[in-house]
Amino acid sequence: MRLNEFSYCVSQSLVLVPYEAYHVTRYHQWMLQPDILEATASEPLSLEEEFEMQRSWRNSDDKLTFIVLHRDTLESAMGSKVPASNKESASLPWQRQPAAELAAMIGDVNSFLIPNISATEEDNQDNEEVVSEGREFELEVMIAEPAYRGRGLGREAVQCLIAYLSEALGAQPGQLLAKIGDDNLASQRLFTGPGLRFQLADRQPVFRQATYRSPREAAPPTPPGWAGVLTCSRLPAAATGCGLSA
Repeated sequence: MRLNEFSYCVSQSLVLVPYEAYHVTRYHQWMLQPDILEATASEPLSLEEEFEMQRSWRNSDDKLTFIVLHRDTLESAMGSKVPASNKESASLPWQRQPAAELAAMIGDVNSFLIPNISATEEDNQDNEEVVSEGREFELEVMIAEPAYRGRGLGREAVQCLIAYLSEALGAQPGQLLAKIGDDNLASQRLFTGPGLRFQLADRQPVFRQATYRSPREAAPPTPPGWAGVLTCSRLPAAATGCGLSA
């Protein structure tokens, strides 16, 4: 999460912010629900373990997570608009409000960065293998609050994550993948449906899951109302980030 600890993203309906310690208790409540554990193929953790997990993600160089906030709820709770451009943020710094973010939390999106993926292809002229180096980005999404499911917000959250990975890290469509359990029909519909169009790439019957991949020829999706990758100010070590005191 060192990759995105000073970044946030704004779209039409959502604000994506770095996962902070003050989010953990609410997140832990979600992860105690059996349906969410099953859908995310997760094991239940204690609250202490959840805090340790957040610290681990915060210090990681190969994975990142954003907490998904419902924009209207957040702005209503703050009593002000979220700066939707770096110019706005520079002229009127955004003071993130933990209580408002907790009121607006609806889920999260994650990406695991898989480096140094080697791809081989046959050269038609001299029949030699051509090796290219790159990386892949495994995507996950969870809309945990039932009232916000079925409204296209999961798709918008994934589109935001892809736009972030494309803009900030240079991710290409063919490098994006999602591993989804055979019983998780909602996630299958989300990733293969309009706005994403991931395609089945591999099935793992032993693990009862399949890998879906964004087609190489597809342009990265643009979320509705996308404002780009926005930057929070760096703070002293005593602060948790983005203007919040520890």
